[in-house]
Amino acid sequence: MAYITAKEVAAIRGQLKDAFPELKFSVRKNHSSSVDVTIKSGSVDFSDITDENGYAQINQYWLNRTGRHEKMFEQMIQIIKTAPGSVEGGREWFDESDSMTDYFHTAFYFSINVGGWSQAYVCSKPVAIAA
Repeated sequence: MAYITAKEVAAIRGQLKDAFPELKFSVRKNHSSSVDVTIKSGSVDFSDITDENGYAQINQYWLNRTGRHEKMFEQMIQIIKTAPGSVEGGREWFDESDSMTDYFHTAFYFSINVGGWSQAYVCSKPVAIAA
């Protein structure tokens, strides 16, 4: 059964803030089974992947669609998957699901968004990102 504790979510939040000091994150636990990471503002220009409302959903399986931001999102996903294991009693992300037999077993679910559907991502001072 997918489950994540508040301490594990706090570990994700802390490590994301340490790794990306130029970004402001919202990291929330949702229904005790998932983590929602929203990049709210920062100095990275995401205008090439956001819609006209300043919003983008990032699919962990299609990172190649994020263009020049692909490496950054790979690093974020790595932190999301490993940070929970750094707290006492925590566990790293795993996925032992088998959709062919309708069996779903994962440590927890997660989503990454740039901006929110009701609040656009705010770019302060754009900085160049190495490709």
